[in-house]
Amino acid sequence: MRFRFILLTILLALICANGWALEKSADVNQIRSDGSKRLYLFHINDVQIGSLESHFDGGSDFANTDAYRFSENLELDFKPIGQDYSLTVENEHYIDKNGFYVGDDMDISLGPRSQKLYLKKTPDSLTGYYVTNDQRQDVARSLPGKIFAADNNMIDQFELFLAFHDIKIGDTINDTIFVPQVLLKTPVSIVIEGFDFIKYGKLYDSAYVCHFYQPTEQIAYFTKDKKLIRLEVPSQKLNIILSESALEKMAPKKQAVGFGDFIKRIPIYLIYLILGIIITSAFIWRDHKKPEIYVAFVMGGLVFMLMGITQIPLQKWYSLKYMLPGIEAGGSLYLYAVIPTLISGVVQEILKLIPITILYFFRRPKQNLSIVIGIFCGFGFGLYEAGWITGAPYQAGTMAIFSWAVLERIFTMIFHMTTGAAMGYGINRGVKHLSVIWVIMVLVHSFMNYMIIFVQKSVIDIALFELLVVGIDLVLLLGVYLTVKSARR
Repeated sequence: MRFRFILLTILLALICANGWALEKSADVNQIRSDGSKRLYLFHINDVQIGSLESHFDGGSDFANTDAYRFSENLELDFKPIGQDYSLTVENEHYIDKNGFYVGDDMDISLGPRSQKLYLKKTPDSLTGYYVTNDQRQDVARSLPGKIFAADNNMIDQFELFLAFHDIKIGDTINDTIFVPQVLLKTPVSIVIEGFDFIKYGKLYDSAYVCHFYQPTEQIAYFTKDKKLIRLEVPSQKLNIILSESALEKMAPKKQAVGFGDFIKRIPIYLIYLILGIIITSAFIWRDHKKPEIYVAFVMGGLVFMLMGITQIPLQKWYSLKYMLPGIEAGGSLYLYAVIPTLISGVVQEILKLIPITILYFFRRPKQNLSIVIGIFCGFGFGLYEAGWITGAPYQAGTMAIFSWAVLERIFTMIFHMTTGAAMGYGINRGVKHLSVIWVIMVLVHSFMNYMIIFVQKSVIDIALFELLVVGIDLVLLLGVYLTVKSARR
């Protein structure tokens, strides 16, 4: 028992040491899928003055160099705010798989005037040309090493810059970018100030607050799925907002998942599995030879897959029909968030109860074995959920092996074990006991999910939220341990 405790402590300490972080992407395909589109709307003093449309075209050839192409169309018209000025930029922007600059093929229109800019980055230099008033001027200058690029008003390029950097609250990002339209390098300094709940258009999301102090003071809001959803430039009273529908926001990110991606995630899967085995071994005692517990483990994983046809469609339906319109009309997020959290609590506790009930009626286990069956059902459910949630974030570089996000998954798995154990205990005591315990577990489950709203509204910070979750799970785990110990006397 002492060895298990020491091992558990070491693993959790390593996980806590890294804090809540968003790990940089390793590949552009982890950020944008082929054919994906971003539409940004530009507003000054709440008046729309233009838009930027960005398409990711995937792999491409640029001047005999392997690259990835972004087709961009920027249109700005300042006439609605009383300025006789307009700008149109049509550009093909090229980067390598790690986000570094490869080149641009750009057409610029400033009112009646037009310009052409063609640039290619070589390992040590920048070559190309620009054309103004039918006059061509060649470009050839030193630009050694790899460098990121972000042009004026090209918000998708700033999104890529953030995606290829580690994001951690309290950290400062210091780097240098190349600005193609002015053919200059400029320093970048960003402080990650916090994590907030942000409105963009008619939608809301949680995002890191990235305060740029250089090259221009501005605030970017960058989500965990690596979208720049809003950018504010206070000095210009400019707001640039990602435009997407609720259906687009809820749609799963399309990414090819290969065998290599699975291999990369194995260390995290092993952490989940090892910690689960350590915890369950404290309860199993002589029941390790009982086939029911392993059947419960498998069934727990299988019923989790039913969430795709139960919980998720219900939450989407409620969000689209009631929650999003209600919040847009000025309703309280605290009020509208109650139903989705209740849906998750009710559905998941029903799903976990299914294997426990089936095994109880077919095997009629004693109380102590019934509790262990519940633990293993919760273990299977929680392990499958942890693996499923780990998949996309880790592939996209948003989940470090030792991080608060992994810690959250571990303690969510522990929570599923303890609620499963509680229902295993209740089913052996009769329908009345089971009903009361089930309702309590639903309420506790829903409350834990509801707490994330306070994080999104900046009422509590992420670290405190995680510690509250850990505390609740440990209290439940201790209660289950004492109950099992008492049942075996």
